[in-house]
Amino acid sequence: MKKFIKNAVLPLSALLLFGASGCGFKEKTVTAEELSKDYVRSVTENVTVTDDFKTKFTDFSLSLFRETVTENNANELLSPLSAALCLALINNGANGNTRTQLESLFGMKTDELNRALYAYTSSLYSGEDCKLSLANSIWMKDHALNVNPAFLQANADWYNAQAYSAPFDSTTIEDINNWCYNKTTGKIDKIINEIPPMTVMYLINAVDFDAKWHTKYEREDIEKGTFHNYDGGTSEVTLLHSEEARYFIDDNSVGFTKSYKGLGYHFMALLPDEGVDIYEYIDSLNGEKWANLWAKADINSPDYEYREVHARIPEFKYDAELSLVKTLQAMGVTDMFSQENADFSGIDSTQQLYCDTVKQKAIIELDRNGTKAAAITWGAMKGMSAAPTEPLYITLDRPFVYAIIDDDNHLPIFLGAVTNL
Repeated sequence: MKKFIKNAVLPLSALLLFGASGCGFKEKTVTAEELSKDYVRSVTENVTVTDDFKTKFTDFSLSLFRETVTENNANELLSPLSAALCLALINNGANGNTRTQLESLFGMKTDELNRALYAYTSSLYSGEDCKLSLANSIWMKDHALNVNPAFLQANADWYNAQAYSAPFDSTTIEDINNWCYNKTTGKIDKIINEIPPMTVMYLINAVDFDAKWHTKYEREDIEKGTFHNYDGGTSEVTLLHSEEARYFIDDNSVGFTKSYKGLGYHFMALLPDEGVDIYEYIDSLNGEKWANLWAKADINSPDYEYREVHARIPEFKYDAELSLVKTLQAMGVTDMFSQENADFSGIDSTQQLYCDTVKQKAIIELDRNGTKAAAITWGAMKGMSAAPTEPLYITLDRPFVYAIIDDDNHLPIFLGAVTNL
């Protein structure tokens, strides 16, 4: 019997949707002050995943993928769900044209988007051998913001977002990285090395996936093979052979799915025909094409033609990190990145905030046992509460005093003056 994640009844510490534990995994400490006790989920209503949401989320996912892929011979990896959840957190603090652009990105009003993502994440399967974990958090710089409680409450209601108040110093860097490590069971252990000046908030989503194959690969199913790279070279790989039932065929590609345990998730592969450029194929993917692929692959359809499918998947492992700023700007979301035009008065109406960063870091490992994958998407807010000051130029081109001090107490270990060089 399948187990489904029910967001409305889970506490903040729940392990399935909002955190995970893995064999041999040990959580790292987060010392920042958690404010989540003041903003607990109050949503209890029943919501369902609609066909309209499925269509719009597919369009968003494929559009985002098309915009992020570049012809650079690099392996690509993106979590549309992680990106959507991070942007949804941000959207709950947006107003005016900033919110309008984000709503247009998804094709849904804010309340509709919140309910739809809540319904979708509530429906996602998680079991013993097929685990999916989602987590969200908001990090605020101590004494830098007058955060609107409604913003935090909305993100607690729909996304169970943990809220933290922190000094935004080296301890906060460690805390944020530790939070990411914990929520991806160690798969992603660091997203930031420093906190830039004027940054006053981070909004973060984590997705963690760990699943075994429904049908185990036996020794005779594993063989050596050759992978033909885009640049013309070849690589020796390990190929995993299986017989599958569901397949895809369209005018320029073939594909198949392979099930994970619990049957809540499948690995899907699409192989462009010989002579079809992979980047041109990616550029052709859209919601309509995606829907047609699945319609033709419906095993329960009277038009479905059974065929014996021998599938071979190479074992692979890689990670990717990308900035989504230019991608989102190309998709029409521009105001949130502008110091002059951003409207995040829903977060803090007393100062001008804007988003200067939306990034995603992702990792995947597929082998004979199953698939492990994780993604972190984060946005960073900067404050412009005071008018920018003129740059200060200092050139030590005349006599000066100097000191070598200890960092904790600011006491001089050495003092000196340079008068002649």
